[in-house]
Amino acid sequence: MHEFKKRGYLYVTLIFFAISWIIHGVTAFNQFADEQNQHHQPILMNVFWNEFVRQTTENWQSEFLQLSWQIGGLMILFAVASPQDRLGDQRKEKILEKILELRMDTEEYKRFMKSLEEKYPEK
Repeated sequence: MHEFKKRGYLYVTLIFFAISWIIHGVTAFNQFADEQNQHHQPILMNVFWNEFVRQTTENWQSEFLQLSWQIGGLMILFAVASPQDRLGDQRKEKILEKILELRMDTEEYKRFMKSLEEKYPEK
């Protein structure tokens, strides 16, 4: 049970993947068999497997391309950060400074801010 809790998301994802891939395989085979029967062709498994792998690869390629762009694009945007995001951070810092100033006496506040500047100098 501890192992499932530790990696439960992985196991559930793999189960969903396996179920969906099996369903895809069954429906793809039924469609392939229908097409072969309509054209009076024999149902050859090697032809089916080639078609099944091609369909799967096309699907995964489009999905992974889309997903990789979403993840990669977000990572780039977070790494670069927009000017609006920096303004939001500056605003939060000013609000926090004001709260600290109101809560501390003047000398304590100055010492705290000075130690903060020494420890974390601005770039």
